[in-house]
Amino acid sequence: MTPVQTARDATGQVRRARSRLSVREALSSGWPPAGSVLALTVAVLHHYGVDHRQTAVFGVFSVLAVTLPGTLLVRALRGGARHLAEDAAAGTALGHAITVLGYLPERWAGLPLLVPAWPIATIIAFVAIPALRPYWRGAGRAGRVPAAFSWGLAAFVALAVMASGTSFFRDHRLAWPGYAAPYIDMPFHLGLLGELKHHVPPASPFVLGEPLHYHWFVYADMAATSWATGIEPEVLLYRLYLLPVLAASIVLTAMIARRLTGGWWPGLAALGLAVFARCPSPCPWAPGLGADIVLRDEVPWWSPTQAFGAMLFAALVLLLIDLLRRPRAARGPWVLFAVLLAATLGSKSVFLPILLSGLLCVLAVTALVRRRLHRTAAVAAVMVTTAVLFAQIAIFGGTSDGLVVHPLSIFGTVAADVGATTGPSFSLKLAVVLICVFGLGCVWVGLIMLAFRPAAVLDAPVLLLLGVGVSGAAAGLILRFPGSSQRQFLYGAAPYLCLVAVHGLVAVLPPREDARFRRALLAAMGGGVALILTIRWLNDGPRPAAGVTVQRVVGPFLVLVCAVAVLLAALAVAGRRRLALRPASPAIAAAFVMGLVLPTTAAHVRDAWRGVVQTSPTTVITPGTIAAGRWLRDHSRPGDVVATNSICTTSHPGRCDAQHFSVAAYTERRVLVEGWSYEARTPEEAAKTHVEDAAVPFWDRGRLADNDAAFHRPSPVTVRWLRDRYGVRWLFVDRRHDGPAPALAHLARLRFTAGDWSVYEI
Repeated sequence: MTPVQTARDATGQVRRARSRLSVREALSSGWPPAGSVLALTVAVLHHYGVDHRQTAVFGVFSVLAVTLPGTLLVRALRGGARHLAEDAAAGTALGHAITVLGYLPERWAGLPLLVPAWPIATIIAFVAIPALRPYWRGAGRAGRVPAAFSWGLAAFVALAVMASGTSFFRDHRLAWPGYAAPYIDMPFHLGLLGELKHHVPPASPFVLGEPLHYHWFVYADMAATSWATGIEPEVLLYRLYLLPVLAASIVLTAMIARRLTGGWWPGLAALGLAVFARCPSPCPWAPGLGADIVLRDEVPWWSPTQAFGAMLFAALVLLLIDLLRRPRAARGPWVLFAVLLAATLGSKSVFLPILLSGLLCVLAVTALVRRRLHRTAAVAAVMVTTAVLFAQIAIFGGTSDGLVVHPLSIFGTVAADVGATTGPSFSLKLAVVLICVFGLGCVWVGLIMLAFRPAAVLDAPVLLLLGVGVSGAAAGLILRFPGSSQRQFLYGAAPYLCLVAVHGLVAVLPPREDARFRRALLAAMGGGVALILTIRWLNDGPRPAAGVTVQRVVGPFLVLVCAVAVLLAALAVAGRRRLALRPASPAIAAAFVMGLVLPTTAAHVRDAWRGVVQTSPTTVITPGTIAAGRWLRDHSRPGDVVATNSICTTSHPGRCDAQHFSVAAYTERRVLVEGWSYEARTPEEAAKTHVEDAAVPFWDRGRLADNDAAFHRPSPVTVRWLRDRYGVRWLFVDRRHDGPAPALAHLARLRFTAGDWSVYEI
């Protein structure tokens, strides 16, 4: 073999080795899991009625107009790239924040089509300016994450997509009758989306002239997306918009755990705890006993404000952890913090108060233990306080929104479900409170483990998350909002309590784990599983009668508590007698308690896979609603006012359940009066009349009478009065429930008919 041939063979071998290495690196990177999740998402969306063109348009917009420019700005403001998944998730949050803050002046100026301007300008700047070009590159090998972690994150995102299908998409179809009986708040969300698509500053679209004291930034973001993509608001709200929001929240939560513990697996453990874990229940005939207090699967879709706020809040917390650990941070991270803070203040009202509580916790503990002021926490606290005050005045109008101090009211509905009664006794409520609190302690047992490692609590980021979680849980347990909305405090705090709980579990694990220790953990966990399953088996059977419900609840619960107490006492005695066992005792106790959680967690996973069957078949949206609403939208001006005879969802003698929102939702126009249950004035009226919000009589009796007269006693005077007094131009008539008088056809021009609906023009 000649030297030339030898050189050629060597060169070929090097090339083949490099090719195999590049293939191996590609397979072990995050791209295969991301591609798998993308393929699954496209398939799920197509199965539930979204065509591939809409999915592609939304995907291109999300990547090129939200995530990519946001990622570039995050890298530039933080001073470099981190892990690609973290950069993309934080960039997604920042991209949404800038989209919202930019859309408000654009819509106010009548230029909503300028939504793509900021991402285009950002991308051009990072291409044209030499100093910004390095931020196109990632962190290289330093930014690689373990393949197992990448696939684990992908699995959680895939589960979120599939759970969205089984818990929400299946019961909220895009064609009638699949959308006839939605969750009651969905038309409300859609109506606010239509309002923000055409009006800034917004007002209530359901009652003409009423202010909108609500966290409405998410609707502005969806409206901006609708303008930029041409996708119908309903498709965005019911299918597309929240999927990247949920994915970003999952990644950001895992990265917060990485910051706290320095490891990769705690991020997946925290996600598993937040997504799957459910409180142990000794009563199999009451599966809801504390089960949905941690976090319900449907919450992101039922409450887009909560999902949007959770994503922005997670990005804020991740950034704040870096700032707390770098006292002399540059200006860039603070600019990023200010932008995210400005978007969060109008996203969900629960997040900034608990963030402020977390910062105050950092300040208080640092001052008491270390005798100094934590300047970074102080600066952040001043900024958050300013944002809270601004939001309370400018966004929420200084109202309390029906907030009252009512300790433990959140357990009232749980007790009613357990006792199968609308008026549970005090003893049953007390039993439910004790069981639920014990169950939450089992889920978050890692918080208790921190007592064995007090040094692990003094880290400023841990104090921040502990203050966030405890204050959110306390607010959920002490306050009461209309519609049990105090749950949103618990939902907002739960992921951060899970993060601190995992940090506590990591803290009690010995630095070196041998086979005997692992076997001890598995045995303890198995003991917990066996105990709770035995108690549930002994307590199985039909739901007890009202008179013996308390005994059937309290008895098994006391057995469970006594068994746990005996185990802990045994571990304490064994730790004193055998010094080698003492360091492992907290971890073994935690494993036993986590075993109590496993059966209900497994049942929750099974139910999530099967899906939740819609229990309320009440038809809220009748045939033709979408067709008639969109016709009116396309043939009217945004400032036109609509009057309708469809106001009450259900009628009883002397009562109107005023939660009808579909007219404003599908016409995207303001309605003279439709549904007033969620108006800012409703809690005040409910307090005066001592009735629930949904049954509050409309306070402007004259307006309601004028509206009814135009449909039921139409005359030139009554119809002209609607037009001249209130500016009504269109009548949106429901012929099925409350047909109008025949004379109406002679006083207004019939323009369109679809299903049960007719559209008249005055």
